[in-house]
Amino acid sequence: MFHWYVIQTKPKKEQLAALYIERESIEVFFPKMEAISMVFGKPKRIIKAFFPNYIFARFDATVSYRLVNWSRGVAKVIGFGGNPAPLSKEVIGEIKKRVDGDCVVRKALHFRAKDRIIIRSGPLKDLMGIFEQRLSGDGRVRVLLNLLNYDAKVDLHYSQVEKLSSG
Repeated sequence: MFHWYVIQTKPKKEQLAALYIERESIEVFFPKMEAISMVFGKPKRIIKAFFPNYIFARFDATVSYRLVNWSRGVAKVIGFGGNPAPLSKEVIGEIKKRVDGDCVVRKALHFRAKDRIIIRSGPLKDLMGIFEQRLSGDGRVRVLLNLLNYDAKVDLHYSQVEKLSSG
């Protein structure tokens, strides 16, 4: 019987493991996320594993367990007592609802004008400001910062900012 299983991969080998498992005609789900990384002092948008060192595969464990467990890039199939533990299809369904066509989970842009925010990454990390506006379809937003009694407008990628709780 076919079930979803969690596959632990070797460090940074999610893509390799997914490739080798898919070659065996096994369905693989490898969700990724969009993030910002600083490269030579400049923010760069990157795509990385949503669950580092883990992917999901749907297969019949009685037939394909050994094949999956010994695929390149795989550390092990997660289980208990030496048996693989099936994952609820509802869990996979909830994760799949959050990915786009490229299997990338993108942070929802849920800011409104004048929301208080904090910058979570980049050279302005930990500074607080006010969300001003969304700039374009590429994920840029404008934030108003008060620095040394000077109001500065800063354009950032939306994944670099987080709304402060209103409490």
